[in-house]
Amino acid sequence: MRPISVIEGDLMPENENRSIVLLCVLAVFVGIIGGVGAWVFRMLIGFFHNLLFLKQFSFHYDANIHTPTDVWGAWVILVPVVGAVGVAWLVKTFAPEAKGHGVPEVMDAVYYNEGRIRPVVVIVKSLASALSIGSGGAIGREGPIIQIGATFGSMVGSWVAMPTRQRVILMAAGAGAGIAATFNAPLGGVLFAVELLLVSVNAFSIVIVSIATVVATYIGRLLLGAYPSFEVPALQIPDFGISPAWGLILFIPFGLICGLAGTLFVRAIYWAEDRFDAMPGNYYSRHMLGMLIVGIMIYLMQRYAGEYYLEGVGYATILDVLTNALSDPWFLLLLFALKLVATCLTLGSGASGGVFSPSLYMGATLGAAFGTIVQSVFPETGIGIPVFAIAGMAAMVGSTTGAIFTAIVMLAEMTGDYNTALPTILCATTAYALRRKLSPASIYTLKLNRRGHAVPEGMNSAFLAAKQIKDIMTRNFTALPEGDAAPDSPGIVIWTREGRITAAERRFVDRGRPEEALTSVGAPEHYVIVTETAGMVDVLQKLRQNGADIALVSTAPDAGIAEDIVGVVTVTEISNALKDAAILQ
Repeated sequence: MRPISVIEGDLMPENENRSIVLLCVLAVFVGIIGGVGAWVFRMLIGFFHNLLFLKQFSFHYDANIHTPTDVWGAWVILVPVVGAVGVAWLVKTFAPEAKGHGVPEVMDAVYYNEGRIRPVVVIVKSLASALSIGSGGAIGREGPIIQIGATFGSMVGSWVAMPTRQRVILMAAGAGAGIAATFNAPLGGVLFAVELLLVSVNAFSIVIVSIATVVATYIGRLLLGAYPSFEVPALQIPDFGISPAWGLILFIPFGLICGLAGTLFVRAIYWAEDRFDAMPGNYYSRHMLGMLIVGIMIYLMQRYAGEYYLEGVGYATILDVLTNALSDPWFLLLLFALKLVATCLTLGSGASGGVFSPSLYMGATLGAAFGTIVQSVFPETGIGIPVFAIAGMAAMVGSTTGAIFTAIVMLAEMTGDYNTALPTILCATTAYALRRKLSPASIYTLKLNRRGHAVPEGMNSAFLAAKQIKDIMTRNFTALPEGDAAPDSPGIVIWTREGRITAAERRFVDRGRPEEALTSVGAPEHYVIVTETAGMVDVLQKLRQNGADIALVSTAPDAGIAEDIVGVVTVTEISNALKDAAILQ
């Protein structure tokens, strides 16, 4: 059987990586596209929002200001339904992967599709998500811009031939660039790529991601402004914080509450998705039904509370919370519950949008409600309600997505407040720990787990990525000329002809028939030849691409000489490495 080489399993041999200089140039290009893409996406949201809610042809839209409620009256109920028709047509006709909140599709491409995303996703995701949000869907814009930015990175990595791992770095750079530009949060953009998308975090990958993120943020500031997402001057006063210090203890029980709320959100999203999938009808009818209910909720809020409150990204409501314009704890808890329901209806029925903004909304309302109660019970603490709101926002985002450091840093960047770091860290990490205990999968990874795809959460993959294949290989192999008798001991047999490798097979004891002799698979198996310094993740990708079960570790893989083989890797060694990784989590 002809061996399958490393070169045949990828676009390029492992020793022909693209240079760091070229990758940096490509990162600049990805950053430019990411910054401009974030601006275009924001303009699209404004266009659909103004057209559908205000009957105006305009691209300007300030999400921090409540939408006027005197245009449609009760007919506003149908605005989300109209948007649902357009979204269903776009997604069903052109790109089914544009459905949902976007980030799971990016993670799936990283781990299961060689870092490749179809270019059409950029257009379809932009239009479908902008229409979903602009027509009142209770979702966010961060998931779409992450998927859009990652798709740009994947496209660039496909135009210029390169190994999968370098294409994945450009994908992560595009995603970080997009989120940094749309939220004016460069640190958050870098951390998001590190926590959720980079398989291996090293100097090389950090440089590429940072360049793209800085360029995108600079362009985003030119096009969208250099202000924080929530401009609240009171939050930026140096002594705005906690006094006395024992008030920090209160953020532990609040973190536990946020952890419970985050777990509820994770499970509720997919519960709603399952219920809609089980309904009779098709994508159109289900999504229209879900958005009809959301439309009714929006109208009832306007009728009895004076504002729509639940529609779109919800930033106007968050700003009301941060400025103490909303302070009734019972109304805040009602907003929390209704936003949870509206988001589940929106995404569960088939919308295209993110979960970041709903998490911010729910964290802010839950935090303000808890803070109001604390002020009434412990007035001597002097803890401002916005402190609880900010901590709740970080806790909900970090616990649901698994991007805990991203959440903490981004909240500081989005509010311009770096003085509530201590309570925010305490609250967010407590919430994250409890959610991991109650629901091991995040709102992103659970979607992939339901497909049968195992994806690490956060930076768990760093252990495996740091492993070189020489760290896990075994030397239990024998090289023999063709025609010789196979050894009696279990292990890998490498067959040779004139010193060159011709085949490989595993010999093992059949535990079902221990009394019989050693068993082989019956025929030479597919194998790949890799270097000692190859990364474990890279080898796993090559094994999957080639349908191989054995990796032969060689000092000169291109030569195919048996004398160069220094070890072998099979499923046994990989399984042991995975067990070690699980112990360290």
